[in-house]
Amino acid sequence: MASSSHLKPGEKGAISAKMSTAAKKGLTIETIDIISNDPKRAKSILTLQATIQDPLQPSAQPGICQ
Repeated sequence: MASSSHLKPGEKGAISAKMSTAAKKGLTIETIDIISNDPKRAKSILTLQATIQDPLQPSAQPGICQ
């Protein structure tokens, strides 16, 4: 949700988002559609990307004994 539902031209707001990672593993991509009344950019898409590691699999990090 934006920090304000009504922003004047030139004002800035903040968007907070959470991505549920339950039952997901590997590369995960989610998008958020932002709709505005700006005639030059009525719709923007934010993309969240994360690599979710399976907690039951051993780490593949160098230097970690398996």
